[in-house]
Amino acid sequence: VSKNIEFTEKTLDYMERVRLCNYNDFDLNNHAKHLFEQACEATGIKIDAKVRFTSDMTIYRVTVDSLEQLNAMGEFEGVYSAEKTYPILASMDFLDTETTVAVKQPDEEEEYPVVGVLDTGIADISYLTPWKETEEHTNYPSEYQDNSHGTFVAGIIEYGDELNGTNVSSLNGVKLFNAVVHPGNTMPIYPEELIDNVREAVENNPEIKIWNLSLGTTMESELDEFSEFGMALDNIQDENNVLIIKSAGNCTNFAKGLPKSRISKTADSVRSLVVGSIAETQEEKDYAEPNMPSPFTRVGPGPASIVKPDLVYYGGNAGIENGKIVINGVPSFGLDGSVYRNVGTSFSTPRVSRIAAELAFMMHEDFDALLIKALMIHYAKYPADIKMKMTDKVAQMGFGMPVGAREILYNSPDEITLILRDTLEKGSFIEMFDFPYPTSLVDGNGFFRGQIILTLVNKSLVDEKQAGEYCQSNIDVLFGTYETEKERDVTKPTIKNPRGVDVNQNLLADSLYSASAKGVHPITGFERECTLVKYGKKFHPVKKYAIDLADMTPSNRDKWLPSNRKWYLKIEGLYRDFIEKEAVKKDFQLSQEYCMILTIRDPERTAPVYDEVAQQLTTRNFIHHDVRVRNVVHVANE
Repeated sequence: VSKNIEFTEKTLDYMERVRLCNYNDFDLNNHAKHLFEQACEATGIKIDAKVRFTSDMTIYRVTVDSLEQLNAMGEFEGVYSAEKTYPILASMDFLDTETTVAVKQPDEEEEYPVVGVLDTGIADISYLTPWKETEEHTNYPSEYQDNSHGTFVAGIIEYGDELNGTNVSSLNGVKLFNAVVHPGNTMPIYPEELIDNVREAVENNPEIKIWNLSLGTTMESELDEFSEFGMALDNIQDENNVLIIKSAGNCTNFAKGLPKSRISKTADSVRSLVVGSIAETQEEKDYAEPNMPSPFTRVGPGPASIVKPDLVYYGGNAGIENGKIVINGVPSFGLDGSVYRNVGTSFSTPRVSRIAAELAFMMHEDFDALLIKALMIHYAKYPADIKMKMTDKVAQMGFGMPVGAREILYNSPDEITLILRDTLEKGSFIEMFDFPYPTSLVDGNGFFRGQIILTLVNKSLVDEKQAGEYCQSNIDVLFGTYETEKERDVTKPTIKNPRGVDVNQNLLADSLYSASAKGVHPITGFERECTLVKYGKKFHPVKKYAIDLADMTPSNRDKWLPSNRKWYLKIEGLYRDFIEKEAVKKDFQLSQEYCMILTIRDPERTAPVYDEVAQQLTTRNFIHHDVRVRNVVHVANE
């Protein structure tokens, strides 16, 4: 196990965050903890906190107040890393506004989805009190709470449409669960304490499945290692079957003429939906044009080049006037119930949490965090008229801006969306021959046409000891055409299926399409969804492909798109060497959950795609059923 001791600031009397080595053995790890605690006691090092971040990782926060203590901690062999720890901030800087909205009241006969608000607390103001759940969670007495940040976040969740004159929400309201996990500006708290508070709130309220977390550190994530905080959020979600919507973090580099910082160490969670910010409007001093990344938003990639943020939403704009930062914020409520404006990814994230909660509620199925995450990403689009290279789009805006739950759940007749949700064991794969493709999507020259969007999200096996190889499993997908089926020699060790495809081509390959189709020079509306294969890297837990068959080069079209060819789909897993050896050593079966979503669409909006594919699924004996959706009534915002 490598050892990484970073005593970069050797001033005395400060907080250190200490992580012990993981010896991959329960008894050895416990012994190391006892020895470390005894060593701290013997040298007078005060242990301020001991927090379980994951099942195999415990973080200590200690106070070091002498050079001898500093040296003693550095000499303890069981220390993996020790670094100065910084408090989690929840700062606010309001601007007044003259905006007013009517107070909403929930219908006592209606059921509503619930969003857990992991923040500084929600004040009892007339706009929000009717929507607050009776029960709440708090880690701080009321006299130590500053509810400003949490109230602003909750106001955006509840009144996002009303305050902005939009119609994104699919329901008239959502209930708010008040989880006070941060005191606000009354006292500093550190990542260890926040993780402990978040875990307690989530574990004690298992019925709440969507949680908004608009808090985090200012420290930039590493390129080659995931943070303890991010791994802890992953562990909390895995153990409790929840989805956390997490802010990407803010920076002020634009004020110094510097590029944006990468996502914060608290936003490199692979399970969470991480949200950045884009600007909705531009005033005289604002740096960002409308629908472009906000000047203050943090950007990707995350560790190991994974796509982070996952999504973006409107979080305001900013600029410089007379040497000071000026803001063009989004509206919400202050402690006095008046409407104010503020900026930040803290305030782009709540709109995404609302959509996720409505989506989970309206589906009327058992809660499935992987499915909700996959659907949100699958239907996300980049704003119109974005003149950015695809690499910049993905780094700054992830997979784009989510649409409302109603738009996700209801297909039009000219498209169909298929969901494949399963667990894939090591050594197994899924291969579907003669996959149903609509017969109406053939052009006058006898070639297949249509737009295809495919999203694959897997619940990657993770191991916190493996640094940049934290994600230990991968799933790949192939979707394309073939000429004929053939018999295969299963006596060969690499061949498992006696049947295979011949003269086949995976149509998700980037090289098949013209340069103009890759979002560099947009000529149609489809560049809003285009991501293509280069962003579907191995061991990335989210892969998204969006292709228009009309963009295929003529030579490739002639080879791979004649309508007499058939379609196939293949899904197969891959595991890193470490986790494979662990499975042998500890005698367990490797497997990983995944969710694949496939949309086939007629760009001309005329072909009966839904009916044709549904009929083919039945005729060819594919077992399938429609997603169950609740009957809900929504009064649109005027």
